[in-house]
Amino acid sequence: DGYKRNAGKVYLGEYASWGNRLENAVAEALYMTGLERNGDVVSMASYAPLFAKNNFTQWKTDMIFFDNSGYYLTPNYHAQKMFSANRGDYYVEKVITKNDTDSLLGGSCVYDSKTGDVIVKLANAGKEAKTAKINLGAFAKIIPAATVTQLSGAANAENSFQKTEAVAPVTTEFAAAKKFDYTVPPISITVIRIKTK
Repeated sequence: DGYKRNAGKVYLGEYASWGNRLENAVAEALYMTGLERNGDVVSMASYAPLFAKNNFTQWKTDMIFFDNSGYYLTPNYHAQKMFSANRGDYYVEKVITKNDTDSLLGGSCVYDSKTGDVIVKLANAGKEAKTAKINLGAFAKIIPAATVTQLSGAANAENSFQKTEAVAPVTTEFAAAKKFDYTVPPISITVIRIKTK
């Protein structure tokens, strides 16, 4: 946040939390909200290794594990996909209000000029639900029929060959308004997609 805006662009390579549990994915999502907030200087970022052969790794964190007959997706993969499938062209300031001293709740808001969608992302790494105030007053029109995609569960939840896709995002309908309070569940990543046209 304190980086000089007129300095060179930034590439943040191979970031990751040290593990494949849901709490790791949420920590990464918190980090990614910061990347979006600083999109004017962060031109690129990349995750730690993408693929790993099960039981043949030298590190703890990868997104997709495979063996000779199958694969499974980690919560970290789902977090990355939630962000990559919900990108915007512009970061919009002052949409999300939260307790400034709460570092376990993060958020970002972007606008997709191709679809006209406002995309609010929220990550709660805390053990309790937290409230974020959303103010979409910067947009002339808000269509109430929106969607919420959420990845949530127990902090230590993870996927494996024994329990394929035990942790995966769920998408539901949501009624949006110009201003609303949103309760972010504990240990969760939430993407609210709202149409403006």
